[in-house]
Amino acid sequence: MNKLKIVLADTDENYLAPLERKFIDEFEDNGEIHVITDREYLRKYFSVPQSLDILLIDEAVFDMEMVKHDIGNIFILTEQSEKHKFDNWNITYINKYTSVKEICSEVMDNMATDVRLCAGESTRIIMVYSPIGGIGKTTVAAGLCGALAQKHKRVLFVGTDTLQTFGYLVEDGAVLAPGLEKYFVTHSETIYEELKPYIKKGLFHVLPPFIRALSSLNITGSDYAYLIDKIKSTGEYDYIIIDSSSDFTEHTSLLMGKADYKLILAGQDRSSAGKLACLLNNIDCSDTGRYIFVCNKYRSDKENMLVTSEYLSRCRIKEYVDFEDNADLSDSRQAAAVKSIQALSFTFV
Repeated sequence: MNKLKIVLADTDENYLAPLERKFIDEFEDNGEIHVITDREYLRKYFSVPQSLDILLIDEAVFDMEMVKHDIGNIFILTEQSEKHKFDNWNITYINKYTSVKEICSEVMDNMATDVRLCAGESTRIIMVYSPIGGIGKTTVAAGLCGALAQKHKRVLFVGTDTLQTFGYLVEDGAVLAPGLEKYFVTHSETIYEELKPYIKKGLFHVLPPFIRALSSLNITGSDYAYLIDKIKSTGEYDYIIIDSSSDFTEHTSLLMGKADYKLILAGQDRSSAGKLACLLNNIDCSDTGRYIFVCNKYRSDKENMLVTSEYLSRCRIKEYVDFEDNADLSDSRQAAAVKSIQALSFTFV
């Protein structure tokens, strides 16, 4: 990927210095940053066609003629509380005298062009799995998606449950159109191109569900594994998070093999601990960097069989998500803000 072309323009050199430092820290080697503090030089710079990814410019030196250039994202630093809005151009106003951190965050959150900050890293796949039904697998997966997206990562949520009930994550209730299943079952070379227009973009990206059960469409986990390989090859996402089914079939095992990280949810009660022990008899989780265990719906006033059961000596719990926090997990933005989910997200960054 080519470096992003970024221009920071303001006549106050002292004002721009900390902003330049922050942008260097955020974009590292992926950004080519040009600082302009002289009005005359700025005029000459834009007297010839320019192609930029980001222009962050003080309102006093901004000229509407600049929108005629090939600029992906224009951010205007303003002292005004009221902001003009231009419907035909990609212009975002930012309060000039907020913190450097907040300005940089505003730029990241409002970029219209899709940009990956860690272009040197390949897409990583996180599979969220549990042998326990109703443990909150989908909502924790969505919360993790949100937490990573808030760190300016490009994240795609893919649900592989046979009965796809994660439609609440898609704001407009969109579903995959009838007929798209043929691209799955035939392992079409163009499967991602056919599905891409249906992907919904919110806090993070979501591949919408099928209305019908996957079993009735003859779609299996291996078909999703094929799709994920195709998406990963594009390098368009930093993370693909798979919300897997709770059964443990050859297809589940195949998806688990594709994943760079296996996040396994458990409960603290006797039944959940027993099901987890059964799972551990069927997988090699000795690589603790790849197998990450999380206890969801944790209650400190209840016995924790995850630490008292002799059958779970190989299982070290990375995070405990409190039972009280689960009240907010139906909202992915609120779930992303839960401290334990935030802490968990740093495991993968």
